[in-house]
Amino acid sequence: MYNCYLTIFCALLLSCTAFHTHAQTWETLGEPPFLKHHTNGFGVDGGAYVFEGVSGGEFSNAFWKYNEADDTWSQLADFPGEPRALAIGDDWDGKYYYGFGSKGSGQGNYLSDLWVFDPSDESFTQLPSCPCQGRNHPALIAHNGKVLMGSGSFWDGDLDDWWEYDISTQAWTARPFIPGGERHHPYHFAAGDHVYVGGGHRTNWLQYDIENMTWTEIDNAPGGRVAGTQFNYQDKGYVLAGDNESHSAHVPNATSFMRYIPDEDRWETLPPLPATVGRWAPASFIIGSHVYFMGGINFDVNGENALYRFDLSLLDQTSSNEQQEIATLKVYPNPSADVIFIDHVVTNASVSIYDIHGRLIIQEAHYSAGSGINVKSLQAGTYTAIVGHRDTQAIVSFSKK
Repeated sequence: MYNCYLTIFCALLLSCTAFHTHAQTWETLGEPPFLKHHTNGFGVDGGAYVFEGVSGGEFSNAFWKYNEADDTWSQLADFPGEPRALAIGDDWDGKYYYGFGSKGSGQGNYLSDLWVFDPSDESFTQLPSCPCQGRNHPALIAHNGKVLMGSGSFWDGDLDDWWEYDISTQAWTARPFIPGGERHHPYHFAAGDHVYVGGGHRTNWLQYDIENMTWTEIDNAPGGRVAGTQFNYQDKGYVLAGDNESHSAHVPNATSFMRYIPDEDRWETLPPLPATVGRWAPASFIIGSHVYFMGGINFDVNGENALYRFDLSLLDQTSSNEQQEIATLKVYPNPSADVIFIDHVVTNASVSIYDIHGRLIIQEAHYSAGSGINVKSLQAGTYTAIVGHRDTQAIVSFSKK
């Protein structure tokens, strides 16, 4: 199809152009009082609680509270468990479940404990430990009255087991192993009655049915990405930042932001982080409709320690003025063999083109209407272009033949 004009009602078809508008972009807030990796955090009304994480060989039990109203931090009493690195946690029903990680290198230093934090009185309670191999950075999702945990790494390699902790009975039960092989530091989130695990040095993504205890392959668009952060918002899963399969943040997809639509089994590319490069083992937390991103190792720019914020509620909203701008947008030819043209009502727009794995392939900082973008070197398939001007961003899908 050629000269495929877009309106706000355009359907998402591979042979036609599809888009979403984003009036909201990432905001940069103040610097947190620490820059660590494997930080863990969760949002509450008006703020968040954050486990500091680790830096180099230093283990930390430091625990912080973030105040959203004035963008400030206060240090609370330390987490009472053993000092550790590479721990993991998730929130359910107003409480946060946290544990695992390691207290050193070598056999016998890998932890399998589980704790719960109650914000109502800011107290920690130790729960029964998992009767499993202790481990670093597994998948852990608290959802529907369960804590689901599996994969991760220990002194002798990676794991692919899967365990269920029942919050009401405080009992651990082994469940069917994660298909696709051992993995560590995968992405993981919940949506509806299912939980999702993917990446972690494996390319496949999977849906786990809690009730039926079955695994199902899903769209694996983010591929083998590893060591980023993830969250759920309104029954959609989001993955953000991380490394590639070789554990390098020096790659185009290191700042990418994607969301999974369970009902349609597909991924969307969202506006990437404004960070200079990606972050390894960062943290995120949700306060209201805002996601906050922080921490992790920034390999290229030491000390870049901003807290970033993005309003998720505005992802699918457009103003009448933005709709008028977007309505005149066209991409042609589609599909294309060598050159695409993106006509926009403005000049000097930015265009970023991503593949289905969220990797940034082409970037034009100052694109003008009618200019061509050479896509001849791209492999055949579907690509996403984010066209930005001022505070408006349109996401456009096109095909390369």
